[in-house]
Amino acid sequence: YHTLYLKNDGTVWAVGINGSGQLGDGTTTDRTTPVQVSGLTGIIDIAAGGNHSLFLKNDGTVWACGNNFSGQLGDGTNTNRLTPVQVTGLTGITSIESGIDHSMFLKSDGTAWACGYNLSGQLGDGTTTNRNAPVSTLANVAAIFGGGIHSFFLKTDGSVWACGYNFYGQLGDGTNIQRN
Repeated sequence: YHTLYLKNDGTVWAVGINGSGQLGDGTTTDRTTPVQVSGLTGIIDIAAGGNHSLFLKNDGTVWACGNNFSGQLGDGTNTNRLTPVQVTGLTGITSIESGIDHSMFLKSDGTAWACGYNLSGQLGDGTTTNRNAPVSTLANVAAIFGGGIHSFFLKTDGSVWACGYNFYGQLGDGTNIQRN
């Protein structure tokens, strides 16, 4: 229920619901007109989750704000943030994605990383343990995509890998079995 806008000057603007601070303006006030996300410049990519926001800077670092109940901000805590904080331990990031309550990151070395809610195995680390700091999931990855409570990885060999919630067969593996 919130929207992020990336301007060509590298600033980010946000509008909508803000109960967890996902607009990054230092408040929990809902906004009907866009407000600038506090303290961010040099942003090259954005991703809006259910109640959190991700921002990729031109230096390869990632920043996040909003709901952090499951660790989806990746700062090593479960504390909601009203302004962006840096995601722990990540550099060289080239792409970011978000699910409802999980976050995904692709590094320049082709490794995929994820944090946040993992009850359905959507982080792809082989567990159903929530992570409040990024964990490595796959290597040789060319692209990532975050679904609601599932994730997809396009590998450099052209194959597609998926994990997470699969009740409706959304992973495309011919089953309804959750994959961790």
